[in-house]
Parts: sequence; structure tokens; C-alpha cells
Amino acid sequence: MTVLIVQIIGGLFALSGLIAMVGYFTSRAKSLGFRPVFPVVGIGSLAFGVCLFVWPSQFVSILMYVLGGLLTIIGTWQIFNLIGNRKFAPITWSLFVLPLMIVAAGAFVIINPIEGASIPFIILGSAFIVYGVCEFLLGIRFYRYHRLFEAAETKDAEVLEVTDVLTDSDETDTVEK
Repeated sequence: MTVLIVQIIGGLFALSGLIAMVGYFTSRAKSLGFRPVFPVVGIGSLAFGVCLFVWPSQFVSILMYVLGGLLTIIGTWQIFNLIGNRKFAPITWSLFVLPLMIVAAGAFVIINPIEGASIPFIILGSAFIVYGVCEFLLGIRFYRYHRLFEAAETKDAEVLEVTDVLTDSDETDTVEK
């Protein structure tokens, strides 16, 4: 089923590229003094579509490696992001569970890219959904803590400025007396 879907997508890419090429050559002959831009995207779309249609299983395996690597990088980035946000918010070990699951899913897809191709697709889809939910929840959490942290820093800075002004004015008063 996966191979058929990739072939259908390849056919659609090839068709859109072919339409762009035909449109270029027909409009070039009919144009009066206006020369249209050569359809580089159309040629690329046509070539990509033909490759997808002719070699669908190779594309699926390459896509699995790319998406598995992407998941691994995304999960690792979330872990580093959690570690970096320790100064803004309290970080518990439970916050690391979902990013670690994302890294594990990416590693599994890289290790088993073609095993039925449906299992990695299910894992990839589930992991990307978990990533989206995790990123949303962590974004809300850290946005709140970041605002509180900035407000506390601003308040401390204002207190320091007021104290400095008061001590400067007190010194000038005593010098004048």
C-alpha cells in the first residue's frame, strides 16, 4: 500500500511538472514580445515525480531514514531545551519522558526503516503528534515562568536604581550642610 501511495504522489508531481512545461512552450509561442521565465520548478517536479513513480520503495526507505533522523534530532533538542530552561522553571524528571520517547521512536525507525513500512509510519505519526503536544505544553509552561523570571529581574533592577538614587542624593545633602 505504501508503494502505491508513493507512486500516486509521484504521478501527481510528474503531471504538475508536465503541465508547467507544456504551459511554458505554448505560452512562449503565443506571447507577443514577452518571454516567460523557464520553468525550473516544473522540470524539478517532473523529475522528482518520475523518480517517485519508478523507484517508490527506495524513496520510502530514504524517507524513513530522514524522518527517523528528524525525530531523533527533535527529541534531543527538546532535552537540551529542558536543561537550558532550568534557570526559569523547576524541571522534574517526568518532563524528560516524552522527549526520550521521541528519541527512541526516531532511533527505532532508523534501525527498522522498511519493516512493513506501516509500523514505522504509525510510530512516526504518533511520535510527531506527541512532539507537537509536548512542544505546546512546554511552550506554555516556560512562557509563564520566563515572564515571571523577567518580571523579577526588572523589579530587582528598579529597586537597585531607586537605592542608588537615594544614596546619591543623601551624599550631596550631607556635603552641602
